[in-house]
Amino acid sequence: MNQQPTEASWIRPLLGRADDMRAEVWVRSAPVAAGVVGAGEALVVSGTLTGPECFTAATLPTTVPLVDQGHVAGQPPLARGVCTEPGFWTPELPNLYRADVVLRRGVDVAAAGWRMVGLRRLGVRGRSLWLDGRRYVPRGVAFCGTSAEVALVRDASAAVIVEAPATAISSAADRQGVPVIIRLCDSLTRGLTSAGLAEQVEAWSAHPSSFLVLLPSDLSAAEVGVVVAAAGRRRGTMLFGWEVDGLKPPPPTVPAGIDCLVVVLPAAVVPQEDWQAPPGLPLLASVRAGDDGLSSNPAAARLQCDAIQALLAAWASPRSPADRWDWAGYLVS
Repeated sequence: MNQQPTEASWIRPLLGRADDMRAEVWVRSAPVAAGVVGAGEALVVSGTLTGPECFTAATLPTTVPLVDQGHVAGQPPLARGVCTEPGFWTPELPNLYRADVVLRRGVDVAAAGWRMVGLRRLGVRGRSLWLDGRRYVPRGVAFCGTSAEVALVRDASAAVIVEAPATAISSAADRQGVPVIIRLCDSLTRGLTSAGLAEQVEAWSAHPSSFLVLLPSDLSAAEVGVVVAAAGRRRGTMLFGWEVDGLKPPPPTVPAGIDCLVVVLPAAVVPQEDWQAPPGLPLLASVRAGDDGLSSNPAAARLQCDAIQALLAAWASPRSPADRWDWAGYLVS
């Protein structure tokens, strides 16, 4: 079968070992792509990775080969490339690479496609989120606009909070350097099988802009653990946060796999006093966009993030740790 390459969501990137001089990039096909081409001889994957290109800066692109890593029974095809002096994705420099991928069965091309991918170094250190080696404090705002309106959020220096981002919105956020926070809705967490949920999280994490999945407060600790286990740990690719009621004391235990807590508060209200001796992981403060007339306009909501930060800074007390801690982010969701 011969087919012209098209933009392909079945191409799934994953950043491996990386530093400022060298980045290992793994590319595989989603299970659905491998299954479409039918049984027979093992699939072989090949291709190239070209970039970076950047929305905000001039770049000097290079091309590296993607090399097949051999057939493993029951697993989709996997290729590896190594970028030297890589351009990592950050909101300030949203560097992207074009992955051109071909799946072959023998001499026949079973599938061919391309997609833009980003290399993003993400993690947690102490009570802070870190992005590309620096502390990162997201200011997130509720977003229900179109891909053309993502630029408004970028102009406000904010992240978008969405329940199920459309591909066009995620792609626009990738290009323009707008971080995406995905808040799982109840229907999604309870309407998918474990395999379906894992596939959905993997599809989101293929976008460098998507960095945090929020699990709603109506999920119990046990249910949160099931969701995180199903989604898998995508270290360096996706973080998981759990929404909790800020008017109640901190939860006595936090499910394994949760990277941060999102402390939900009414507008202009400080947390219950026990939060002044916080758990040992990042805390993000969150106020609902509809509370007390808070606007869902990106610029206005971004200002509300600053107001939340000022309120919580004034709330600090001697019960706070001696080494002082700061909130890891501020959301108007």
